[in-house]
Amino acid sequence: MKHLVQLGFVVVVTACSNAADPAVDAYVGPRDTGAVDVATIDAPAGAVRILALNEIAPGDTPDWFEVVNATTGSIQLADFAYIDLANDFARAKPFPQMMLGPGARYVQNVDDTISGFKLASDEELWIYRVSDHALSDGVDWAEGAAPAGMSYARSPDVFGPFVTGAQSKGATNP
Repeated sequence: MKHLVQLGFVVVVTACSNAADPAVDAYVGPRDTGAVDVATIDAPAGAVRILALNEIAPGDTPDWFEVVNATTGSIQLADFAYIDLANDFARAKPFPQMMLGPGARYVQNVDDTISGFKLASDEELWIYRVSDHALSDGVDWAEGAAPAGMSYARSPDVFGPFVTGAQSKGATNP
């Protein structure tokens, strides 16, 4: 008769802390290994930051917003959807079927016919990955932050905070 020998191993994990920079330990989202300081990223907690919401222009006819591929590889735009109410996946609208290269921009028009909703001056807009409903990016802006004829845009592009300013549809934000 064979005898089974069971060996037990104890694995000890110690927590490390960077006392010189406590913000490093506080960040729990994905890290960008590029030149951008992750502490300056203005994104919702837990966002995967694949498709970044870059500029919003409510009050235009039609309303529109711009997204940017925030990765170093091409992505399928149709793998993502947008909605004006967080986590309302039943109403989410998919982006068109097209590849978006690294750093490339796409402008999506929004109105009752295209999306089933319009963007208001006090609104929110969210981008989700369709396969698992992971939040990619989004913003909830206050009344007056995106007045007609202007936009609410990241400055600098992709990773900066949202600010009110001149529209730069399809181009680098000022």
